[in-house]
Amino acid sequence: MLHSQSTTFQTNAPAGQSFTASSYLRRALDASPEIQQARQAFESSRHQWLSSVYSAALPTLSFTGTSYPYGHNPLNSYRFSSLRLNRSDMGFTTTASWNIFNSFQDYLTARSARLAKDSSQFSLQAVLQNRALEALGAFYDLSLKENLLSVTRQNLTAQKEQYDLSLDLYRNGLKSLADLLKSETDWRSAQLRMASAQADYKNSLVRFNLLLDRPLLQPAALETELAPGTTALPSIDADLDRALVLRPEVRKAQADLERGETVLKQSIRGNLLPSLTLTATWNREDPATYNQPGFALSAPNPNRQLFLGLSLPIDFNFFSQTHDVLASRADLRKTSAALSQAAREASRELHEAFIGLEQAIEEYHVSTLKETIAHRALRLVNEQYRQGSADAIRLAQAQLDYLEARVQKSRALRDIFMLRLEYKVATGEPLWQ
Repeated sequence: MLHSQSTTFQTNAPAGQSFTASSYLRRALDASPEIQQARQAFESSRHQWLSSVYSAALPTLSFTGTSYPYGHNPLNSYRFSSLRLNRSDMGFTTTASWNIFNSFQDYLTARSARLAKDSSQFSLQAVLQNRALEALGAFYDLSLKENLLSVTRQNLTAQKEQYDLSLDLYRNGLKSLADLLKSETDWRSAQLRMASAQADYKNSLVRFNLLLDRPLLQPAALETELAPGTTALPSIDADLDRALVLRPEVRKAQADLERGETVLKQSIRGNLLPSLTLTATWNREDPATYNQPGFALSAPNPNRQLFLGLSLPIDFNFFSQTHDVLASRADLRKTSAALSQAAREASRELHEAFIGLEQAIEEYHVSTLKETIAHRALRLVNEQYRQGSADAIRLAQAQLDYLEARVQKSRALRDIFMLRLEYKVATGEPLWQ
């Protein structure tokens, strides 16, 4: 069991706006154009679904007004009218129609639209999950680079102090020129590491600011505290079952498969099976009278009826309709394969996150021990160097060992935290909520 030890990352970067992981995550998700696209795609599919539901369940009402203000009027025995628009010249038709039954075509259309809406919603959730992980990765990567910059700066200070000490000992005849040159070489190497650490920090800062649409080199202050947590690993078998139920990619593939089945049923009904239709209609006409008292319709007005119709779709194009059905079957097989692929990807990502987390916990445990040992060794060799019993090569190696141990510990700590997040993503646990 690792100790409940935490490391607070400090930075000597210029002061900027302060961010916590949660505040940065919220702003990054709000600023993401991919999330906005996915959200609008979901809204579009949701409205299309509602439209299909209302179209299937509600009656329709139409209102038409007709007039011929100029020319030979077909409604008035083709008499010529010259620029007249009277109320008696206008005809009006009002029709209410309700499709009571049409061989479940409306039901299948609404179901297909609902499954498309569900698929779009799961796509939105997948984008949110991916962008949340990307944002948290950018946040903690910048935090790591701040910490490494601080460690590298401390190493540079120690190397400069070591060079000054070697120079003093050399002037007093206690160290050779070789020791002095070795100390200066190590000091210059520390300067190169500092330049590299500063470049790495700036690159991480660019990525950090890009997700917020901030100026790319604008400083940012991070409030970060990471703890390795327990070494107990999750149960991968139970989490795999959860992933196959909760992962938005798997749920999207499942919705696409169900929609493919619905589309196939629509294609079979529409192309190969007879269609039975029951429609209720109410119609009222107010024809133009042209100021003629006896001008009227002979049909009942208003009139209403139930229409029952049976139609066969085959006609003379059987081959085209058959291939439409076969195309729908092929699309269904494609979505079935996509579901299998999504399940495979979910299993692969979960196992990779589990293996990575297991490795990171072990690396953190070993690097913590290594840091303690390297620090003790550096203090011992440093004292021996002052006394003249150790040369510059041993001291440089001890300083390099301590630097590497600190860097490895910082990276392992960040890796533990990020791999726990990746494991949550792999199981379908949302990070954005």
